[in-house]
Parts: sequence; C-alpha cells; structure tokens
Amino acid sequence: MREMTVRALGVVAVLGLAGVVSPAQAAPPGGEHCVQDMTTGRTTCFATFTAAIGAATHGKVTGAPAQVPDAAGRAALAKDIRAAGEVIQGTFFDNRDFGGASWTVVGAGLCDGSDGVINYQTNTIEGWENRISSVQPWANCKIWLYPEPELNGDRDGPFTQNTAWVGSMMDDRTKSVGFS
Repeated sequence: MREMTVRALGVVAVLGLAGVVSPAQAAPPGGEHCVQDMTTGRTTCFATFTAAIGAATHGKVTGAPAQVPDAAGRAALAKDIRAAGEVIQGTFFDNRDFGGASWTVVGAGLCDGSDGVINYQTNTIEGWENRISSVQPWANCKIWLYPEPELNGDRDGPFTQNTAWVGSMMDDRTKSVGFS
C-alpha cells in the first residue's frame, strides 16, 4: 500500500510539472493584443487589435481594424488616436510587417522627441520578452529597444517611424523599451 501511494504521488508530481509553462512561452491572459497603461501599471489583453485600441483610447477610437492595417490605414488610425487625445506611446508586434500579437503602451504624456534622453521606459510585459519584431512609435516618441531589463545592454534605435522589421540586432531580443 505504501509503495502504491509513493507511486501515485510521483505520477501526480510529474503530471503537475507537465502543465507548467515558462512566462516567456505563456500566452498573455485574455488574448493576443495587450494594452499596458504605464500610469496605473495595469495590463489588459484582448482578442482583437480593435478591442485593444478601443481600450487604449478609453472607447474614443472604435474603428480600428481587427488586424493591423496597411500604411494608409495606419495613417488614418493615427489621426483618430490623436483626435481622441490619448497618449499611446508605442505599439509592438510579434511578427514582421506588424503581424501577429500586439502590445500597446499608453503613457502619461507625449515624448519630447529628443535623441537619447529617455522620457518613459518599461520592461516588456509578461509573455513579451524576446518577441518584438516590428514597431510603431506614437505621441512624438522615438523608440529604443534594449536586450536586458531596465534599459541595460546595447540599445538599438531610435525607431522614429513605423518599422516593419527592427533588424537582426534586436529581432526577438527585446527585454525593455525606452521612449524619447
């Protein structure tokens, strides 16, 4: 009986460990399109890009496409977001050409547009470490990508416009982001 109990506990332990997923591989809770509000520290994920942008603008922009738009669509979306008065500082994408999952950062204010002086910073949210392949800066921000948390390591940037591929230096290597 004792041998059977030990075996049963061993099976339970193995099954329990089989269900553990590391944070870097885990899907964000709630969906593939996340919004991080740097003023509250809250991150919420949604099933669609439309829902994420709607949340990032507190419902003021409801016409964002379900998928990331082409260049003309991105320009129209940027105009809508500026008109809504929200401060989206940057959107990051899992794949090249603004594809796959997205992570949108909402900040306290506009960037001053300087080269090198970081106005706002954040580490990647859970599940986004080493995933960024394309970026969209907003709010007069220039985006800087870093391979280590807290803006450590050799940075790449500034990314000053919609960038369909961040290049080999930081593709799938970003752990923190600076906005200047």
